[in-house]
Amino acid sequence: MKTIPYSELTPELARAGCFVTGMRNDAYHGYEGISKSGLDLVHRSPAHYRYSAKREATRAMEIGTAIHTAILEPERFQEEYVLLRDVKDRRASEYKAAVKVHGSERVLVASEADAVAGMQESIAASVAAKTALADSPYKELSAFVEDPETGVLLRARFDTLSSKGASVDLKKTRNAQPSEFAKSVYNYRYHVQAAMYSHVYELITGEPLKKFWFLAVEDQPPHCAMLYALDDVSLLVGHEEYRADLAAYAEAVGSGDWRGYAEPVQEISLPSWAFAQMDNDVTEEIY
Repeated sequence: MKTIPYSELTPELARAGCFVTGMRNDAYHGYEGISKSGLDLVHRSPAHYRYSAKREATRAMEIGTAIHTAILEPERFQEEYVLLRDVKDRRASEYKAAVKVHGSERVLVASEADAVAGMQESIAASVAAKTALADSPYKELSAFVEDPETGVLLRARFDTLSSKGASVDLKKTRNAQPSEFAKSVYNYRYHVQAAMYSHVYELITGEPLKKFWFLAVEDQPPHCAMLYALDDVSLLVGHEEYRADLAAYAEAVGSGDWRGYAEPVQEISLPSWAFAQMDNDVTEEIY
């Protein structure tokens, strides 16, 4: 698998298909093309993509980046991050002084540092997770390629990628149990991500992506971790949604029509859980 440094990336190489090393996260997000997060907005409506505001970095996003760095690139985390183990509050003078030097995204107070360390330890204790990560020499690897059907430039950012065609995508979650994480897969459309990334990989290399794992780690103690692979049915559903969203994006780009929700009057009903609650109330009154 060939890669190029970010300094050599050109629009022509991006459309031809390439993996790019050393590309900062902000540079990746600022590059042309459509990503999975962009397709999530298109899935709601093309208008939501067209008029989406640039997201300002939140503390949750900064902690998320710190977690990714700590788990995927521990050496860089140790070099770049400042852990204020004795500082409990970000209003403290020690925190503010450190931020002036290193930036807020690189400074963690006690509770934040403890959570990151807990997740590191949990993943290190998982044989499956540790093995999958050890087999993936490429971290935070950007990928670009033109979709031959729509002519749209696709972009993806692999958390990890091995030379043998296996990827691990790290997900911070409240509950990593199978039944609960399955809800996260549906709600956050991780199945669409798996399908899109697999397609991007195959377009660039000419070979199918052999494995796409999700490494789910809980953000609260004891920070349990689980390694998941989607079944074939879920991947098929993801692929269909990915292609439908991509077609909607391509159509909007071509026509200039960034429409919102469907305009005709539609019939709407109470959610199913409301009817179930009504049934329970009636049953309670009878008995």
